[in-house]
Amino acid sequence: MARGDHIYVCRDSFKGVCVGRTLYTHHAVDMGDRTVIEYVPATGTKRDSIIQRRLLADFGQGGRVEVRQYGTRLDHETAAARAESMLGTARYDFLTNNCEHFASWCVTGHASSSQIENGVTSAGLVGTAAIAPSLGIELVGGLGTAAVRSGPNLMSGLSAIGGSAIGGIAVLSGASGLVTTGVMCYALADKPTLPDDEREARRMGRQGALGGAVIGTAGALYVVGAMGVPGYSAAGISSGLGAWVTMPAKPHSAPF
Repeated sequence: MARGDHIYVCRDSFKGVCVGRTLYTHHAVDMGDRTVIEYVPATGTKRDSIIQRRLLADFGQGGRVEVRQYGTRLDHETAAARAESMLGTARYDFLTNNCEHFASWCVTGHASSSQIENGVTSAGLVGTAAIAPSLGIELVGGLGTAAVRSGPNLMSGLSAIGGSAIGGIAVLSGASGLVTTGVMCYALADKPTLPDDEREARRMGRQGALGGAVIGTAGALYVVGAMGVPGYSAAGISSGLGAWVTMPAKPHSAPF
């Protein structure tokens, strides 16, 4: 560690070592004299935190203190001066101005928080997986012109969405994949301040998310056409979707 470094410590750790990326980490700027500048709760709650200078030992609380690595950053003295200029400031906000935002702003000039970004991404992925299927079923059923959830209703609803039944399936699958891709691209957005290897990994991740969405849409079309009555006729699509929806779940005892 050196003066002007962005440092962090796990608050939930095993023997002082972070054991997962989702664990809460606390961040500060090292001042090079066994002190740090960080957000410190003034009345026992984080929302009343004030930027203060205190001992490194108090910051670490027995945990292993690590240095956040950057590809590009401000020089160390500038970072330390930025931290000192904020002493006494009370602008803490968990979502937009937490301890990680503060430390990254001091060191790079850009406030960011990987913890918040990871949380938003996880919530987005879970929400998409949980809500999208139900919304798709309700949308198709609502646009259909026959008895609800009947074969004719299903076919007419899909046609209303995509111009044809198979087009409707492609639109629904593609829309879900597009949302998921958007969430992943947000999580893996490029940041010039990151090390080159992490930037490259993020780039490959964004490409993989897009490719996965395309493959997922094609796979959905193939499965519907292959199950039930083979083909993409009205009977093929209806029976294929029916077979897909009623397919039994894999036993919990299965190894994969």
